[in-house]
This record gives sequence, C-alpha cells and structure tokens, in this order.
Amino acid sequence: MPTYLFYPQRADGVSLTFIAESAGDDADALELAGEIAAAHDCASVFVWEPAPQNGPDRFVGEVDRPASANVPVSTAAGAGVEA
Repeated sequence: MPTYLFYPQRADGVSLTFIAESAGDDADALELAGEIAAAHDCASVFVWEPAPQNGPDRFVGEVDRPASANVPVSTAAGAGVEA
C-alpha cells in the first residue's frame, strides 16, 4: 500500500504541517484528504505521493474542505470526483 503525504492548508495558502498515511490508491488518498480537511478545519488539502527514489514526488490532487456531503473534489487531471 503506497504512502501519501497530505498537506492541510489554511485559507491564506499556508501549510503548517503534513500527514503521512497509507492508502490503497489515488482515489482512496483523495477520499482520505477530504476527511483530513474536515478534521483539521482547513481550506484544502494537497496530496502528494513521494518518489520511490531520487525522482520528483508525484502530485495526486487537491481536495477542498467539504461544506457538506457530495462536494466535487479537484484532482490533478482537473476532473471532478464526488467526495
């Protein structure tokens, strides 16, 4: 199971911390990012997958803090996903 890095961001774009969690795939990681956004009361969460070796990390997507259930989620590809 891959490890993903989650960066909760305040409305001003500042991220004061990160969270490393395992997820089954990108979709699971983006779902977890929505839960993290709600738990941390932040504006959004950026999700990255660390590179296995000296390569660059891979940007998975950004999830906005859901105001309610079934809020569209932004992804790296720009497609909407239901949270």
